Amino acid sequence: MIKDVPASSPLIDEKLKSDLSGIFQRLEDAVTIKAVIDTSTEKGNELAGFLSVIASLSEKITLEMYAPQESECPQELDTQWLPASGLYKDGQYCGIAFHGVPGGQEINSFVLAIYNLSGPGQKLDMWTKRRIRKLTKKANIKVCVSLACHHCPKVVTAAQQIAALNDNIEAEMIDAGLYPDLVEKYEIERVPVIIIDDNQKYIGAKTIDELMDLVK
Repeated sequence: MIKDVPASSPLIDEKLKSDLSGIFQRLEDAVTIKAVIDTSTEKGNELAGFLSVIASLSEKITLEMYAPQESECPQELDTQWLPASGLYKDGQYCGIAFHGVPGGQEINSFVLAIYNLSGPGQKLDMWTKRRIRKLTKKANIKVCVSLACHHCPKVVTAAQQIAALNDNIEAEMIDAGLYPDLVEKYEIERVPVIIIDDNQKYIGAKTIDELMDLVK
């Protein structure tokens, strides 16, 4: 396990630290962040510092970081695109993952993922919650983003709200700018791009209801 990483990140200044501390004071249940990080890379070190700051802001957040070759490395995280991090609750992977460093606009979706998983979470009407919980088909939703995209975090958050409420759904944010093989494979020219089960591609923003229609 990777330890003793300084809690320091250029992505989180003192003002943002204060804002995040206020949000995290409202967390109800313990959440663990597990990350797979190649510390020989710039982005790996950037994520390690970022996550260390996040974990330092609340006793409800625990951080575990692993090198890709470690035997304890979480197998449920897709490590073909590193660095990767996922959210866990009560010892179980919750189907919420991030590939790359969730900086820029994606800090919002990362913070909301923790907030929605731990509680109290963003409000959803009962009809939407009921629809989410009735999804019985297993599905993987990948949302390919740019960290400068203003529309992308809403799509990521919507997908991950579904995953937080339904164990059949996995929702992953992928910083497309880091993975040229992914861009080539799916012919990504603009974002957000939503990929369902690695074989269905949709371009443009979708609401939570539209995402449910794609995976039902």
